[in-house]
Amino acid sequence: MTGAPRPGAAHPASRALVAVLVVTGGLLAGCAGPAPADRTLESLATARSTASPAVQATLAQIDRALRANGLVLLPTLTTVRPAEPPSFASVARWPFQAVLPDDPAGGYFVIYEFPDLAFAADGGRDLAAYITSGPGRVQYPPDVRFVLRQVGSTIVFYPWSPASSPDPKTPGLAAALASVGSEVPIPPG
Repeated sequence: MTGAPRPGAAHPASRALVAVLVVTGGLLAGCAGPAPADRTLESLATARSTASPAVQATLAQIDRALRANGLVLLPTLTTVRPAEPPSFASVARWPFQAVLPDDPAGGYFVIYEFPDLAFAADGGRDLAAYITSGPGRVQYPPDVRFVLRQVGSTIVFYPWSPASSPDPKTPGLAAALASVGSEVPIPPG
């Protein structure tokens, strides 16, 4: 019985596969970086595995507003990173999409989370100033419109362009998002 594995003995290829998986898992774990820190006044990591209670509360408000306008909210695996100030580099963010049947590539918005209300207010003002500044403005179409809202310790941001948004429900999406939280004033650009 040469060549046949003994009962209970691992096949050499199986041992090699296990070794590769262990090494790969270690490499992936090393790339993941440190675990998210407890809430402090330091910047929050951008990659978060689950939405915090603050983000969940914001999503609940957004979901109600979207449903009232006949729109459906979806989480997305698409990387969404609109033009934002350098101070947002380490701000926690969650991208979402409202389904626009005539614009499957549209309807994306971002929820940013800050440690508290004051940080969110500062972040909202910083984002508003940036998107109307020269470096921020050139990253959007000339007819861009912005929805920028503060909901508790989160900021909701949705840039959209009437000229490049083929779905007739896009203005309804903007109106729904503009109905949550409080407006972050955007200076004239």
